[in-house]
Amino acid sequence: MSRSILVAHDGSPHAQDALQYALETFPNARLVLFHAIDPFELTPEEDQLPPLTEEWFEEQHAGATDLFEDALEEIETESLTIETETAVGSPAQTIVAAVEETDVDGIVIGSRGRGNVAEARMGSTAELVVKRANVPVTVVR
Repeated sequence: MSRSILVAHDGSPHAQDALQYALETFPNARLVLFHAIDPFELTPEEDQLPPLTEEWFEEQHAGATDLFEDALEEIETESLTIETETAVGSPAQTIVAAVEETDVDGIVIGSRGRGNVAEARMGSTAELVVKRANVPVTVVR
């Protein structure tokens, strides 16, 4: 039986570790590298949420494309099946919803993302995905 694994990626080192783990653990699987575009995330330069315009969406999508390119930069992808997907919404909910949309049978996620607190054992997104997903979830530390 062929496996399909969704790898959640937010550009953080933990997400990159999750991708590396998925590549090593599931070498023959179809991997879906997934990025949730969070419309409620403020960057350090922003003091209020930007309007959700078509221009904003295009900027976010371009940023996701750059994120995927950076994530796969040093990985030999020739013999691999790696797809990329994005969706807009709360990261945990979007990841869980993507399971059905991408027809995967497992999730690999980093234990913490970009907004992590150093002392946290597991970030809130990873925790919610573990609680809500209807497929096995591997959390990589």
